[in-house]
Amino acid sequence: MKKMKLLAAAALCVSFASPGSAEDALKNNYYFETSAVTLTSEETVRDLTEKDVFPAPLRPDDGKVPGAAIVNGGVQAWNVINSGKPDASLSSSYASAIPGFSFNWANYSGWKKKEVVYTYTVTNLMQIDVIKIKYAVSFFYNGQNLTTYAAAPTDPLSALAQGRNAVAGHYITNFTVRPLAMNIKWGWKFSLNVRMSDPMNIATSDDPVAFLQSDLNYIVSTPFSTNGSMWTYAVNGLGAFKDLTPQDRERTGQIGVLTQAEAPAVAWN
Repeated sequence: MKKMKLLAAAALCVSFASPGSAEDALKNNYYFETSAVTLTSEETVRDLTEKDVFPAPLRPDDGKVPGAAIVNGGVQAWNVINSGKPDASLSSSYASAIPGFSFNWANYSGWKKKEVVYTYTVTNLMQIDVIKIKYAVSFFYNGQNLTTYAAAPTDPLSALAQGRNAVAGHYITNFTVRPLAMNIKWGWKFSLNVRMSDPMNIATSDDPVAFLQSDLNYIVSTPFSTNGSMWTYAVNGLGAFKDLTPQDRERTGQIGVLTQAEAPAVAWN
């Protein structure tokens, strides 16, 4: 029964295969062998609008003083695609790099949204696109505190409250990875998950610039093989977006093949 289903899937595209029958294509693994893998991207930037959902921190106020450290107000890791389907928790899965958990969001304005859309395609030896995934990496940046202090309050408590609500810097919120379109042929599977780095400050303590790095781990599998790799992206509070994947692969390639050192013989007498 399984072979009959596989033959049917191959027969739909037999005209794209090399001369021979669909059964020949399956026998020679044409359907499950990869011919090419491509990854393309397009980038957009726009101002934040009222249609965007601006999130509040997921975690409660833990008493940390804003500006003392940049923290992740979202989650550290989440699933994007599980076996070819969007994960159910995507609506609440995002990361942020913010100055603590209790600063005043209302004082921050000028937010912009950057989005980079990637299309990942796997083509088999029959020249069929067996996997085609379109996913978006997006985040809000450039939020700044534009409060001015023409007259400083004389009340110490008011001054303290004002200081807590006036954190300088450029921060990141609502960093998300979401699938836009998926087309996965029978017999092929695709999964994708995200893991975030701890936030960092890449500028000065007086005027911080938040930084986040994300590792997107993906797995491609068939009944005969399972392969995976990782895409790495870095963003900061000034809106910079960098794909670190080629750089990481170059560094990994320079390591070379690791060989196990031969242990010297030990005499026990």
